[in-house]
Amino acid sequence: MPTIDTLHELLKHELKDLYSAETQLIEALPKMVDAATNGDLRNALDKHLEVTRAQKERLDKIQQLLGEEKAAPEKKGFFANLFRSNEGEEHCKAMEGLIKEGNSLMGEDMTPEVTDAAIIAASQKIEHYEISSYGTARAYALQLNLSDVAKLLETTLNEEYEADLLLTDLALSNVNTAAGAGRSTSTRPAKKANSQTTPKAVKKSAPEKSAPKKAAPKKSSPKKAKASAKNSSPKKSAKKSRR
Repeated sequence: MPTIDTLHELLKHELKDLYSAETQLIEALPKMVDAATNGDLRNALDKHLEVTRAQKERLDKIQQLLGEEKAAPEKKGFFANLFRSNEGEEHCKAMEGLIKEGNSLMGEDMTPEVTDAAIIAASQKIEHYEISSYGTARAYALQLNLSDVAKLLETTLNEEYEADLLLTDLALSNVNTAAGAGRSTSTRPAKKANSQTTPKAVKKSAPEKSAPKKAAPKKSSPKKAKASAKNSSPKKSAKKSRR
């Protein structure tokens, strides 16, 4: 790797890093769109995918302005050119880490509402990185009196600011509110508990209510028999003895 000994070389290095970052993001955004369930969030991510493609093309124009036109790959053999990355000469490890972190977070067991909130968080981390990177590159271009390059970088920088503000609005308007509601409770356990307790209550109460009804007729019949015997037999025997 050649030595970076001027601000101009540092600017070119920063732009190559951004080119790699945008290339990786173009591949990652469709997965975020598929994972999102909120309609407004899906639309915002889908639109930003188109904006990101335009930003990558804008970086191509900047490279041309800096005399870094896309040349034919270096002659390192057929297989070396075959596996050449479409990111260019540099690979942005920062973007790679942010995308991996986002994918890992979306792989957790979450409700759809919480997943949407997580996607916004991951997306805004990426936006903040790009805002920092494009802002730095623009400052370098202004310092080097590269006005045309600075204008193109400023256009992209403003787009990143707009994307970040849109994500914030989505989060505060409804996505975070829906995620704050939490997982809905299921009524299935309560139904199972009722079905298990009801038969036990019926079995316990049935014998207690039926026993007194059966015993009542048996207690009343002996009293009537004794009373009738006492009232009838003495009177008849007394009449017979007097005669």
